[in-house]
Amino acid sequence: MNRLKTYFKYYIPALFLAGMFFSCENDLANVKVVTATEDTPDQIFTDFHMLYSDSGNVKIEILGDKVEDYSKFGRVTKFKSGIIVNYYSDSATLVSRLTAEYAELKPLENIIIAKNNVIITNFEKQQTLKTEELYYDKRVKKIRTDKPFYIESPNTKANGIGLTADETFSNYTMSNFSLIYTDTTDNEFSTIK
Repeated sequence: MNRLKTYFKYYIPALFLAGMFFSCENDLANVKVVTATEDTPDQIFTDFHMLYSDSGNVKIEILGDKVEDYSKFGRVTKFKSGIIVNYYSDSATLVSRLTAEYAELKPLENIIIAKNNVIITNFEKQQTLKTEELYYDKRVKKIRTDKPFYIESPNTKANGIGLTADETFSNYTMSNFSLIYTDTTDNEFSTIK
């Protein structure tokens, strides 16, 4: 009887604990399949840096602090902590820069959606565009917004709702806008609506 008590007192708990530590195996792929949702990124990148080139020349540079890639669910890459997109000329000169607090890249559609404090600066023309949402279609190399916008340059200020531009913000068409033009020869202001 004492042997039986000793057996139950020492060996059964030891076997139970050993079973807890050694029999609990999970295949990580199965765990991921069970726990992955639409809100779970497939990959997370920090200090993201991507270059797009054409004929050996860098044309677009994309940077982000933290980037989440969702390849399985909808194929989208999210820049939740902001994005910087630099556009270069054929001579490798920085032509313009887009910054935003949030962005999504949809590679299957060739679209970048920038949101929240979106700013595009064209360094050659010294123009700055500010809006809250912007779409960039890489196939047609066009930028557009249906939201209110504000443009400032040394001689003009414009605001309106709705704008379409080329990818470097060199040429653009505005909708529902008003424009203030400063004549630098005599510092007179003209307003166009």
